[in-house]
Amino acid sequence: MNISPKDILNQYKLKKLDKVSTINQLISIVEDSEDLAQRLESINAFVIINAKSVAVYKLLENLLISDTHEIVRYVAAEILYKIFQDNAFEPLKWAFLHEESIKCLLLLSKILGMIESQESKNLLLTRLQNFKNKKLNQDLRSLLFQNPIDGLTCNFLSNIISNYYIIEDLEKKFGQINFEVNHGLILELDLSDVSSHVFGWTVLDKFPEVIRNLTSLKVLDLKFNRLKSVTKSISSLKSLEYLDLSYNKIRALPSSIIELKSLKTLILRYNKLKSLPYSIGALKSLKVLDLRANELYLLPKSIKNLSNLETLDLHGNNLGDFEYSLKKLKNIKKVEIGLNNLERLPKWLKSLKNLRFLGVGGNRIINLPKWLASFHSLEKLHLFDNKLTELPNNIGSLKSLLELTLWNNSLDSLPFSFKRLKNLKVLNLSWNKFNTLPEWIDSLRSLEILSLWGNNLYSLPESIENLKSLKILDLNFNNIKEIPKFLKSLEKDGLIIYK
Repeated sequence: MNISPKDILNQYKLKKLDKVSTINQLISIVEDSEDLAQRLESINAFVIINAKSVAVYKLLENLLISDTHEIVRYVAAEILYKIFQDNAFEPLKWAFLHEESIKCLLLLSKILGMIESQESKNLLLTRLQNFKNKKLNQDLRSLLFQNPIDGLTCNFLSNIISNYYIIEDLEKKFGQINFEVNHGLILELDLSDVSSHVFGWTVLDKFPEVIRNLTSLKVLDLKFNRLKSVTKSISSLKSLEYLDLSYNKIRALPSSIIELKSLKTLILRYNKLKSLPYSIGALKSLKVLDLRANELYLLPKSIKNLSNLETLDLHGNNLGDFEYSLKKLKNIKKVEIGLNNLERLPKWLKSLKNLRFLGVGGNRIINLPKWLASFHSLEKLHLFDNKLTELPNNIGSLKSLLELTLWNNSLDSLPFSFKRLKNLKVLNLSWNKFNTLPEWIDSLRSLEILSLWGNNLYSLPESIENLKSLKILDLNFNNIKEIPKFLKSLEKDGLIIYK
């Protein structure tokens, strides 16, 4: 029966095995066993017993240089440096010059960065100058021009090399990619739609683990790929401010997203999310949260803690008549909750007094609450494709309103207060049940676009000729046979009439 590394260590701790015998048995497992897990456990055991012997050094050196398993070479490099720090440079150098695995190269670069010696610096500088990417080379020349080589530490050079390696690796897989680099550090990375133009089987369906090493990254774009999940390692991107994961197949986010404290924009539209981690509420810097077209049926209560949020897009989910207390979201300016099977406006909207855009289209709303008129900063209101039969009498209090879309409802009249919407520029009343328009329509003196497509209008009030700002008038699919003569003067001034 083969003895395990754990048993060997226990016998060593119980003093049933001396150190030399323990080392020899562990070496035997590493060299002879076909069990990868046991081999790795044995290599790690050398640290536990501080196996600082020539035999262990030679074993780790051979593993680092020639073992066929990437993970074995990786662990061998780690342990070699931990135990033989003063003598590790030469085998690490050889591996650094010949290794092909990106995972191992990143580790080797990191270790060489911790060896602050002239030899290590020369090795790193030589490698830097051998990268072939023009953009990286231009950045390197600029860096070396502005900073004397003597002032650059091995750790700094190592960090640059890691960034360059990652770009090189990604371009091997996906062809030329867009990125922004400054002083050797990748600040922006665009991997959007890389799967669509790749010949063969290489597609981006897993979150690229190498990205975790781009710790200075501020912008990451991964939209239009085939990602199904996001790994916990995303927590390493602590400088990230903009993350676009839209148009993928992501079903869940890791709770480790809590570490993205600098994140300002998170775009997740068109995925398959059914819920969000509670930890998302800790993203205090977040200003834009786009969750459009997912499968969300609820939101975590922690969403109320996103105190700097300005845009919340929930259009096209399965939220129904959900209720939350969002009083803390004092800075929110845009909310999209269309296509969510809503039968009424959620009460949590009532506290968002700084709203400028509210989208509620594509629901089943029959009536609007009077408190809607309390949004004095509201500029755009989308209520299309609902079941509205009337508007609230106080809607004229929305004095900042610039755009109002009401197409595909069951409206046949406008309340008298509507005439107070002096700043309204776009009014869409298409596909409703209007037989007439009010004579006071000319009170909407800022109106530029008036869409009346698909109503039951036989005539128009002559007061429309007073709408001097009107640029487009859509009368298609009505019962108006001829364009009224009183509109001729507006046509001469540039009015476009669709009929």
